Amino acid sequence: MNTLYDQRSTLLIVGACLAVSLVLGSVHAFSVFVPGWQELPGADRGSLSLVYSIALVSLTLVVLVSHRIFARLSPSTIFSIVGIVSAGGLYLSAKSSSLNSLYLFYGVLFGASNGLGYGYTLQLAGQIVKKHQGLTMALVTANYAVGATLAPVLLVWLIGRGGNSQALTAAALIIFIVCMVAAVIVRLCRSEYTGTEQSALVNLTAQERRLRLMLWFGYGAAVTAGLMIIGHAFGVAIWMNIPAQLASLAPALVALGNMLGGFSAGFIVERYSNKRLLQVLPALSSVGLVLLLIPFNFTWVRLLALAIVGYGYGAIIALYPVVVAQSFGRSNSARVYGQVFTAWGTAGLLGPWLSGLLYDRTESYFGGVVLAVSLSVVSLLVIRASVIPTVSQSLMSKKSV
Repeated sequence: MNTLYDQRSTLLIVGACLAVSLVLGSVHAFSVFVPGWQELPGADRGSLSLVYSIALVSLTLVVLVSHRIFARLSPSTIFSIVGIVSAGGLYLSAKSSSLNSLYLFYGVLFGASNGLGYGYTLQLAGQIVKKHQGLTMALVTANYAVGATLAPVLLVWLIGRGGNSQALTAAALIIFIVCMVAAVIVRLCRSEYTGTEQSALVNLTAQERRLRLMLWFGYGAAVTAGLMIIGHAFGVAIWMNIPAQLASLAPALVALGNMLGGFSAGFIVERYSNKRLLQVLPALSSVGLVLLLIPFNFTWVRLLALAIVGYGYGAIIALYPVVVAQSFGRSNSARVYGQVFTAWGTAGLLGPWLSGLLYDRTESYFGGVVLAVSLSVVSLLVIRASVIPTVSQSLMSKKSV
C-alpha cells in the first residue's frame, strides 16, 4: 500500500470499520424476533430457526467469495452497498407477512450483506494499521460480538413498544446511517484497499495448503465446542440446578466473557506465539467445560465456568483471522480467511443443534458438555501438529503482489 495515512485519518478509518462491525453484529440478535414472527402462517420454532440458519449460510458464503470483489470496488462503495442492502433486507423483513419472504429478506439479503461488511471491515482495518494489525483485527471481531450483545437490549425495548416491525425498521435505519457515514469517512480520508485481483493471486505451497486445512479443523472444532454451550447457556444453567433467576444471567455472562475474550485477544496476540495461543485458548475452554461437569453446589463458580467458555470462544474467533493474515500475507489473506471461516459457518449450524439433539435424547446436557470438551482437545491437538510461522517468519516469507 503506497497511500500514507496520518494518525487522524487512520483513527477515522479504523473507527468507521469498528462502527460498521458493531451494528452488523445485530444479526445474532435474531432470537428476539421469534415470538412475534410465530404469528405468521405456518410458522413454528423450527421453521423460524431456518431463517437464522439461512442468514448464517449466506454470511459464510459471502465471506468465502468476497475477496473477489474487495479490490475491484472502493471502500466507500462497499460500505454503501452494505448499508443499502442490509437496511433493505431488514426493512422488507419488517413488512414481511410470510416465512418465505423472511427467508429471502432476513436470511439472504441481510445475511449476505452482513458477511460482506464483516469480512471487509476486518481486512481493511488490518491493512490500515500494519504495525498493530493483530490488535486492530481482533478489535473488529470483538466489536462484532459487542453488537451481538447490545442489540438484543435495544431491540427488546423497541419490540415492547411497537412490535417486530418497529424494531426491524429502527435497526435498518441505524445500520444505513452508520454505513453511509462510514462511506463518507473513508472517501474523505481517501482510503484504499490493496487486495489482489483473482488472476494475480499467488498459489499456495503444499505446506500452506496443509496449514489452511489444519486451521480449518482447529477453528471448526474450537468454535463448535463453544457454540454447543453458548447456544444453550440458559438451559445448561438450569440443568446444573442454578435457580431460574440466577440462570437468566447465564447468557449475559457468556456474552460478557465473549466480549472480554475478543478485546483481550488483540493485546495478547502481539506478545505471544500464535501457535501457543491457539493451544492455550481451547485448553482454557476445556477447563470451563469440565467445571460444568463437576457436581458441586457453588452457583457462582458454575456461572463463572460459563463465562470462561464465552471468553475462550470470543478470543478464539478474534485470533484466527489474525493468524491467517500473519501466516499467508496480504496476497492471500482475504481468500484464505474466507475458506477457513467456512468452519465457523459449519459450527454455527452444527453446534447448537448437536447440543439440543443430545439433550432431547438424554434429558441432560452431560453428553453435550463431554463432546464439547472433546472438540476443544481436538482443536488443541490439531494446532499442536501444525506448523504455524511466527510473525517475523511470516513477514520474511510474505509474497509480494
